[in-house]
Amino acid sequence: MDVGTEDLAAAERRLLQAQRTNDVAALDGLLHPGVVGRGPDGSTFTKEEDLDAYRSGRLRIVSVEERSVDVQDDGTSGVTRTVVDVEAVQGGATAVARMRYTRLWVRSETGWQVLAAVFEPV
Repeated sequence: MDVGTEDLAAAERRLLQAQRTNDVAALDGLLHPGVVGRGPDGSTFTKEEDLDAYRSGRLRIVSVEERSVDVQDDGTSGVTRTVVDVEAVQGGATAVARMRYTRLWVRSETGWQVLAAVFEPV
């Protein structure tokens, strides 16, 4: 697939797959260099902090199952709202939850990239 022309729903699913398989290289390409995320506890994190959590094993996604996805796309930017059932191990503790991810995407010359993300329990 030419990621430069993929639709935003496909990019969102590619991101979920990268999370599911702990594919740091794919995540690196899907996250904008300036991405900022906010977790359910209100903490914020950068791209490097997020990638480091995967690299170090502090965060390991065991499973991610998509329940719904809503996409708004104007061609150069877009928003995805995705509900997933996720099982993850973070800092040695297992967590199972239904989560809502809201992501702001921008199109770069290499394809869609996440510029901002918020996730919270449903």
